[in-house]
Amino acid sequence: MTTDTQTQPTGLAIEEPERLRVLLVDDNAAVLRFLVTAFSSNHCDVTTASTAEEAIALLGGTPFELVVSDIKMPGLSGLDLLRAIKGQQPGTPVVLITGVPSVNSAVFGLRHGAYDYLAKPFSVAEVKDLLQRVRRDRAQGDGSITYPAGLAEELARRQGGVEALSRIGELALERLDTGVFVQRVLENTMRSLRCDGALILMCDQERRFNASRIGDESLVTRLLGLLHASFGDVVRTGGRETVALTRREGDFEGLAALIPGVGDAMGVLCIGRAARNGAFLPDERELLLAYARTTAGAFQRILLRENLEQNLIDTISSFVNALESKDPYLKGHSARVSLYSGEIATVMGVPSADAVMFSRAGMLHDLGKLVMLDNILRKPRQLTEEEFELIRSHPVVGDKILKPLRFLTCEAKGVRHHHERYDGTGYPDALKGEDIPLIARVVTVADAFDAMTSDRPYRTRRPLETALAEIARGIRTQFDPVVAEAFLAIPVARLERISIHFDTRQVPADAVGVQPGADAR
Repeated sequence: MTTDTQTQPTGLAIEEPERLRVLLVDDNAAVLRFLVTAFSSNHCDVTTASTAEEAIALLGGTPFELVVSDIKMPGLSGLDLLRAIKGQQPGTPVVLITGVPSVNSAVFGLRHGAYDYLAKPFSVAEVKDLLQRVRRDRAQGDGSITYPAGLAEELARRQGGVEALSRIGELALERLDTGVFVQRVLENTMRSLRCDGALILMCDQERRFNASRIGDESLVTRLLGLLHASFGDVVRTGGRETVALTRREGDFEGLAALIPGVGDAMGVLCIGRAARNGAFLPDERELLLAYARTTAGAFQRILLRENLEQNLIDTISSFVNALESKDPYLKGHSARVSLYSGEIATVMGVPSADAVMFSRAGMLHDLGKLVMLDNILRKPRQLTEEEFELIRSHPVVGDKILKPLRFLTCEAKGVRHHHERYDGTGYPDALKGEDIPLIARVVTVADAFDAMTSDRPYRTRRPLETALAEIARGIRTQFDPVVAEAFLAIPVARLERISIHFDTRQVPADAVGVQPGADAR
């Protein structure tokens, strides 16, 4: 009797499955040991990590052919690791391990590029089946990288983050007010890093703090409290790393990065994200540092520009004051018009930055008179028609002087149009109603009131009550009703204090006599 036996042909070996380089990530040591056994017994070369942060560090080496990670871990989650892998090794399949309560997270992961998920408790047989599918999909591929679902979103996020750096740098060149610049930085940071809240805390040379914020108010408020407690830690980094701002409840994560300043001035860019929306990845931490550094450079350019502009404004204002001080009739006129204009703007509730512009326009409104001859400006008698037309040209002349200074564009409108009338009969352009820039309508009231309550070569000053009555009488003819009403709402005591800025000459009674058109001076 013979027995048929199957023998292996000499020289041939059983073909083993392709060996896969696998990264296993789990903070539970017992689960990690099981994973190592299950994958090693199925022809895998295994590397392990107990945290997502450790796993991300390993991604910089040899590419893995499969990553298996728990979803819920201290620090970065498995979903955060998934996002990081899509950015660094987009063709690597990622399998998420989940408990029953976290199935929704696993499904979320599938929508954003995960290969599959394993639900606890799972068996060695399930691991074997998973590996067979991975090997089959690899064998059926053409050798090129297959980009997982959701990669486009991840690449767009990274591209947006880099583009935000350029935008922040460009903002410094847009001649924005510092407050507007800070708000734009926050908006760009929120958009590119997908935060739920962000703030910039600034500390000036006098150690005064000012916070600008955006996003979820409750989160930002708690973030600000944590930042105050950790401010010293942030400063000690010197801007070289981010500082985590954490809460015991763990319902959100915060990050802070120093904005290096000049001298004792500095700032902090701080962002927060609700835990349900994922933790901040390493590349997002690096972007936050980059945003803070770019913001610091932009701030320095803005401050330098503002200092240069302020020095120029101060120089022009000093020149105006110096020339006016030589004339006892004009001494302090522009300074008072500036104060009155600022008071009107405050009553009208305009933003503080605009109120400053209105005050500057008041200071510069008669700039064009600097080129006029003194004997015409101080002439106590009737002006000739030629002299009067020359005086009437001073708004246009002042506008031309300011034209090259683009940062004074708004103020230049106040200079050019402060002799327009609400009924359209003014000069130089006969503008009417709200076609006249608001800044000019404000300066018009301030200028007229100071002209009436100051001594002039052709008449003495009028009592405040008389001047106020004239302002009221000129509503809708010479003056904008809204601006005039705002001026009339200023307390008389405040108007009196402004009116005595700089002494004015007491003119003898025989010099009294108002001439037609004299107030146009």
